[in-house]
Amino acid sequence: MRVARIELANSRQADPQVCITFQIDQGTTNFHVPILLSVGDYDDTEMVQVARNILHQTFVQLAAQTRDWKLSAKHLRRLSGMNIRKRK
Repeated sequence: MRVARIELANSRQADPQVCITFQIDQGTTNFHVPILLSVGDYDDTEMVQVARNILHQTFVQLAAQTRDWKLSAKHLRRLSGMNIRKRK
């Protein structure tokens, strides 16, 4: 995981925000996660730390919500054997 971008978002609104975008790379999967923070809430040196904390909490909540989605090795083999696509 790395910080991909830091940019000002909604600069013309009464409460301007900074968007800190993280790039997540896990094998062949990669995606971006934007975190919005109010400019007035934290100083520049704290922004990335706070955004990382929010990202961590987001993944903790996601892991808790998907805990029951984990498939056993036996179930994965069974699903793989059911593949109806033609093999090359």
